[in-house]
Amino acid sequence: MNKNLMYSFKFNESTSMMNMNKLNDKMLMIMMMIIMSIMVVMMTKKSMLNKSMNENHIMETMWTIFPSFIILIMSAISIPILYTNNEMKMTSITIKIMGNQWFWSYEYTNFDIKFNSYMMYKKKFNFNILETDNKMVIPFNTPLMLIMSSMDVIHSWCMPSLNIKMDSIPGQMNSIKTKSNKIGVSWGQCSEICGTNHSFMPVMMETVTMKEFIKWVNKNK
Repeated sequence: MNKNLMYSFKFNESTSMMNMNKLNDKMLMIMMMIIMSIMVVMMTKKSMLNKSMNENHIMETMWTIFPSFIILIMSAISIPILYTNNEMKMTSITIKIMGNQWFWSYEYTNFDIKFNSYMMYKKKFNFNILETDNKMVIPFNTPLMLIMSSMDVIHSWCMPSLNIKMDSIPGQMNSIKTKSNKIGVSWGQCSEICGTNHSFMPVMMETVTMKEFIKWVNKNK
């Protein structure tokens, strides 16, 4: 395993995840600057550490204004990313995802394709409790609308590399927009405790070129 993954998010496979990685780096930088500033003040201004000091109006004003200013900076950085992550327009393909005990059902509404996705129980596999018999296939760099619900209990369709974690709730339709910018296979799991076999509900998704996706659609119709 790459050592960088131990200290940060999984490699981004969507614009949304890329923005989240950048936001995380900026927030960590702000926190480090705050910690360093406090350490410098504590080491140089010993008068501020006097236990007998009763009041200091200048210091009280500073520790009220500076945190408010920092919060404004953090808000200005995060709000645009929050807005773009929830933007719901200009999608080309709609995929309906249904949670079941304990497997996922996929429906490509544009192409009339339906299938279930179960975890593979073979002895020879590449990733334990992550591979499925039928994987979700999406085209590269194409805006998608994912609509999620459940047939029984609350599930949660989670794909960390795409910055997606959406609850599948019975009687309710949740939706999210995504676009994969990396060709290859990605893995996720149900991140909601949905029953005894909760850990056996993996998500396997493959991103292919548009030409390969059209071949896959024609093959599965």
